[in-house]
Formats: sequence, C-alpha cells, structure tokens
Amino acid sequence: MVAYRHGPTRRLVVAGLLAATVPGGPAAAAAGRLEAEIAAFAAGLAVTSAPFGLTVDAAVESGYTVPVSIVPAGLAAGERLEAVRLFAPENPLVRVATFHFGPSATGRLSTRIRLARSQAVVALARTSAGRVLRQERRVEVLVGGCGFDVEEKAG
Repeated sequence: MVAYRHGPTRRLVVAGLLAATVPGGPAAAAAGRLEAEIAAFAAGLAVTSAPFGLTVDAAVESGYTVPVSIVPAGLAAGERLEAVRLFAPENPLVRVATFHFGPSATGRLSTRIRLARSQAVVALARTSAGRVLRQERRVEVLVGGCGFDVEEKAG
C-alpha cells in the first residue's frame, strides 16, 4: 500500500522556521544559505563571475522540470571542468545538484531541476586550473515546482 503525504514536509517546515528566525526574513535566510554553500564549494578559493557554458530557458511554464545544460566554454587551453554545483536560492533546499567529472570526461551535462518560483539559477564550476567560476541565469516560472504556487505579480 502506498501512502501519499499531503501538506508540508519536515524539511520545508524546518527551513521555514529557520528563515523566520533570521533578521530580514526568508530572503536574507536564502542569501545566507547560498553564500554558505558557495563558500563550502569554493573551499577557500576565490570565486570569479565568468561564463562557462550554463544554458537554461529564460521562461518556463512549469517549475517541476526546468531543463539545464552545461557545455564547457570560455576555459583556457587544457583546462577542464572537475565539478559543477547548481543552486536555486529561493527553493526550500538551496543546493539542487552536484556533478563530478573524471579526467577523461568532457564536462558536458544535461539535467532537469525543480524551481519553486521565478529566480536566478546559480552554477559554480571548479576547474582543473584551480579556478572557481560562477554563472547565473534568471528564470521566470509560471507554476512553481516545489509544492506551492508562484506569487501573483501585480500588473
């Protein structure tokens, strides 16, 4: 027998409680979580804003399946991607996915992620040259993909 869960998950409740206790509310909490995640991925290395091949649609109908791809670009000769981490700062869980590439991998990837609402998808890449690159793409979402609706925009 399959039991279906209705209502908020424990993770969502804990994330909401933590966000409510941070001065500035949920937006400040999300920014703090993102910065902590970036610092953990960078492991002391400087993070540089530079395009490295992130592709995501500017507008999607549903946040349940948002296609994301990376085709390495803008890297120095002989430099390759070693790891990529995707973030959705306004999702209940900020870190969306992590990918590791071996020495013979091309560093290309294609996946689908969920977005709770319209937001910037943030990607970090660690390269074989010891650089950490950051790239962002704004995505407008019509229907949220994390169990609740996108706020209506005043028009």
